[in-house]
Amino acid sequence: MGGFPQYRAGTPLTILRLPSRPSPHRSLTMPTPFPADWQALLQHEPFAAMPAEQLALLAGQARRQHYPRGASLTSPQAGPASQLFIVLEGQVLAEDIYSGQAFALLGQGEMFPLGALLAQRPVTNHYRADSDCMVLQLPLTAFVALCQQSAAFQLFCTQRLANLLSRARQLHPAALGGQGLSLHTPLAAVIQRPAVCCRPETTLRPLLQLMQQEGVGSVVITSPEQRLLGLFTLRDLLDAHLAGHGDDTPVQQLMRQPSCLLPPSALASEAMLALVQSGERHVMVCEGMTLVGIVSEHDLYRLSRLDMKEMLQRLSRCDSTAALSGVAATFRRQVLALFQQGMDANATTRLLSLFNDQLLTRLCQLHLNAAGQEEVEICWLQLGSSGRQENTLSSDQDSALVFRCNNALRQQQLAQQLPAIAQRINSALSACGIPLCRNGLMAGKPSHCLSYADWSDTVIQQLQNAAPDAGHIGLYLDLRPAWGQHKLGLELAGQLRQVASQPAVLSALSRSARRYQPPLGWSGRLQTDQNEQLDLKAAVDFFVDAARILALHAGSAASRTSERFAAAAGLPGLSASACQSFADSAQFLQELRLRHQLACQEAAARLDNLIRPAELGALDARILKETLRQARKLHAWLAQYLP
Repeated sequence: MGGFPQYRAGTPLTILRLPSRPSPHRSLTMPTPFPADWQALLQHEPFAAMPAEQLALLAGQARRQHYPRGASLTSPQAGPASQLFIVLEGQVLAEDIYSGQAFALLGQGEMFPLGALLAQRPVTNHYRADSDCMVLQLPLTAFVALCQQSAAFQLFCTQRLANLLSRARQLHPAALGGQGLSLHTPLAAVIQRPAVCCRPETTLRPLLQLMQQEGVGSVVITSPEQRLLGLFTLRDLLDAHLAGHGDDTPVQQLMRQPSCLLPPSALASEAMLALVQSGERHVMVCEGMTLVGIVSEHDLYRLSRLDMKEMLQRLSRCDSTAALSGVAATFRRQVLALFQQGMDANATTRLLSLFNDQLLTRLCQLHLNAAGQEEVEICWLQLGSSGRQENTLSSDQDSALVFRCNNALRQQQLAQQLPAIAQRINSALSACGIPLCRNGLMAGKPSHCLSYADWSDTVIQQLQNAAPDAGHIGLYLDLRPAWGQHKLGLELAGQLRQVASQPAVLSALSRSARRYQPPLGWSGRLQTDQNEQLDLKAAVDFFVDAARILALHAGSAASRTSERFAAAAGLPGLSASACQSFADSAQFLQELRLRHQLACQEAAARLDNLIRPAELGALDARILKETLRQARKLHAWLAQYLP
């Protein structure tokens, strides 16, 4: 390694402290016109998002430098990073100093070494010109000053992937009703008016007069410091009347604790999901416990034109598969319209999964209840993407049925009767637009309709004997109870997590996940198949599998991929920012996948997960490459820590 300084984990570093937001009063130098031959940079982030005056400031400090092919731009021997390089023409090769292997080819608009500059340490790679190169070099002091001056530049340098995703979403339609608001809008911007509030000692009569005067159906009870204490609605008034409370009753005896509290930064889509799951009609928008405002069902309907409660009520009134199928088709059209208007992939997949759960519940009520099985413990389990609540348009049915009965003879009868009933439910779900599982991993199959004891023995044995190609085992580790005695499903899930957390099982799961190789060549080019296509599902599945493994390793019971990555922060070699980048990568792949499936549907083509990278826009293509770089980092972590 020829005298290269060693900068491994644990080496003390001086971290460059950037301000939380740029200073409006600090500038680099007098503005310099942005040179004409630098204009190509404006096609790339963050330069595309920077106003002319900030670009001019960059031009005033950056120095143009030519490097012939093979020349070294920087290496660990150069000491702590002292300048930023921006590739203007040509390509720069990044080589790992320990293996000597090239791992990235940096082209026009790409910057390096951001990590070394921010940490004020030497680079850990060797950068050399792969062809004749023209680069811009920005001194460290100018780099710091530009970060202070430009929000777009600072955000890109510190949160590269998140910044690219944010810019990508701005390119897709997100406005409804011409108001510039959508379900991707933070709640702070959705609040229509100040909340109507009163003190806890206010009695019933003046409270009702206040509600009439303000024309509202709810009042928030707060302390003098605006701390949230409770909520009173017209529904609570009916309860108070039936309980015999008089006009002089203080509202603190009548109020209830709201169950939907979200911060101002939460998205409108999160609020809609919270209302549906809780049955509430209002979201309290709070900083900590300090009230900021209130968002109602009506406010969200105005944004989405989707009345989830009305849709679910229609579902509960259906008494045939044909009727359920009609409601399901209408719902999916509306959710996809919201996705086109800017709702993110996480909210879209949760909404689809939530509706599919309600659809399943209605079918179980019609079929399992009618079969007279109420006296037996039964639980329908969702597996795979349904278990994680990450359904897309092409998600098929991965499910199981577990039952328990103290009477051995009765349990034998159930083992014979229940698969046929579950098969009817599987068929009905298929008629409602949720395809049958091609591998037969469904509750209607005898192999997936078992007693609690049989399920426990069968899956635990599979986990303990996990082979590198046993990818389907992950489906069971996504197990979530959806109908019936949920306790039964939760007990089984807890047992499986305990076994799967054993080092030998985690390593087997890691080896299985690492069979996937991110389709990104060392040159940074996307690798496609013979039809110039790339399989998005395979990429998504890798992040899903890795997140599951990380959560098990961290001892977390989280089920959604984003929550699993968050739970993994703090594991050896995994920072919170790295885990967030993994989660952002998985979400972008899901968004790309949903957009592709939507295009297939509009073209009346078969739904698949195969895209042509050559047809992507420049920004989407760049983000796709970045997500696959993140996949490569995740792959390396699994190989190092769970070989």
